[in-house]
Amino acid sequence: MTQLDIPDTLTSLRSAARAGARKLNISRPRNWSWFDVSFKTLLVGFYVGLLWLAVVTGALFDPLISLYENPIGRIFMISAGIYTTIMMLALAVKAIVVMFYKPWESVSDAQLPTVTVIIPAYNEGPDVAKTIESILASDYPREKMQLICIDDGSKDDTWQHIDRVAQQYPESICAIHLTKNGGKRHGMRIGFALAAGDVLVTADSDCIFEPQALRNLVTPLVVDQRIGAVAGNIKVQNRSAGVIPRMLRAGFVQSFDFARAYQSKIRCVQCTPGAFSAYRRSAVDRILPQWVDQKFLGKPSTIAEDRAITNLLLRDGFEVVFQSNATAWTNVPVTYKGLAKMYMRWERGNVRENLTYATFCWKRFRKRYWMLANLDFVLLLSEEFLPYILIAASMLYMVVNPFFALKYLAFVVLFSAVMQLYYIKQEKNSDFIYGILYSLFYFTALWWVVPYSIATAANGSWMTRALPATEGQPAIETAPILVQEPAGPYRAAERFAA
Repeated sequence: MTQLDIPDTLTSLRSAARAGARKLNISRPRNWSWFDVSFKTLLVGFYVGLLWLAVVTGALFDPLISLYENPIGRIFMISAGIYTTIMMLALAVKAIVVMFYKPWESVSDAQLPTVTVIIPAYNEGPDVAKTIESILASDYPREKMQLICIDDGSKDDTWQHIDRVAQQYPESICAIHLTKNGGKRHGMRIGFALAAGDVLVTADSDCIFEPQALRNLVTPLVVDQRIGAVAGNIKVQNRSAGVIPRMLRAGFVQSFDFARAYQSKIRCVQCTPGAFSAYRRSAVDRILPQWVDQKFLGKPSTIAEDRAITNLLLRDGFEVVFQSNATAWTNVPVTYKGLAKMYMRWERGNVRENLTYATFCWKRFRKRYWMLANLDFVLLLSEEFLPYILIAASMLYMVVNPFFALKYLAFVVLFSAVMQLYYIKQEKNSDFIYGILYSLFYFTALWWVVPYSIATAANGSWMTRALPATEGQPAIETAPILVQEPAGPYRAAERFAA
């Protein structure tokens, strides 16, 4: 295999990344395009008009006296009031805690550990090459970095793109072609088995990474031996593809960034996203057999592989944190159907892994923040059920009293507007307007996903894949595996030979 002048190639890639990552196609928000200006203006007008109408009609401050006259209605209203008060107080406390969150600053090159980045890919086409190139463009010592890219039986030209990049960088990339689709967990398992780094990083095959993201991601594992895993900061790359990605761009900051920043302060991030997370190698080796063989209701688990590995690490006493400065940009669904399927997969995984967490959380599984971690879990568990009971009851009440819909929508707008203060603080742009729209969209058109997912938790289908995962261990074609031993102290050939 012909050796290329890799240092010069990587230097050019890094220059492109630092200049704005245009070559790597990082789609940062363009907040003032003609579409955004026009649509945001209409949305602000709609929000103001909705609130004005709710005020002048009295809907916003309607005490719903008629509900208190009914015994069932009285119990419901009092219970809803108590629950809402508790959750608002908890949210206020979390907001105060998050104010003190700060990511770790990167350590020096000499302190950085050897790292293996594992990228399972299925029907990603040319996007997988962009992902690999963005990793290679990272500001991380090349002699300490190894990439393992697994084509998980793709039916398109994904392997051709992996093979092409692997031949360009033979000393850094181990490329694997599976003849059958075995599912993401199987792809990750193979990557873990072949990895030689002291730190294992999982990455989605449609992500683009900031130049400093990789070194920032692994830094907490260097500075604190109690940490077993680190969650990266996932942002929406294809924002300009439609209204749904624009809403998710703001929604991700609120749902993931805020929640993980709080959980990081108590060292108990509940889920390290498969899109970009780092794991201590020695910690993974301890729990790998259980993770690989995990079952739900007697069937092999094919979803929630990221939450599952996080649970096992937490159970073993390791702390899990969040690095907001380790940014990866990913593509999200652009259609309602695609978004609903993604959320169903996530929520089914949450049901399964909440049950797993509940089996060990009441034991003293860690030395620090044990009770705070459990309290956060109880609040998260309540959010899986109680809000949706309230939403379903509200929808039924709208049938009897359509006027209530105005109160419902107005409160969603007001609550979301307050929550968007965090987005404004973090992102400093006007996309918070889409965040309010996302809340309206979710609480009217997507809320059903959670109760439906709970009822169908036994369904382990990936849904967004073209083909279902097959049972058993996928075969590996040995010929397409491209391995070269890197220079320097990071010697991986012995492990590959095994």
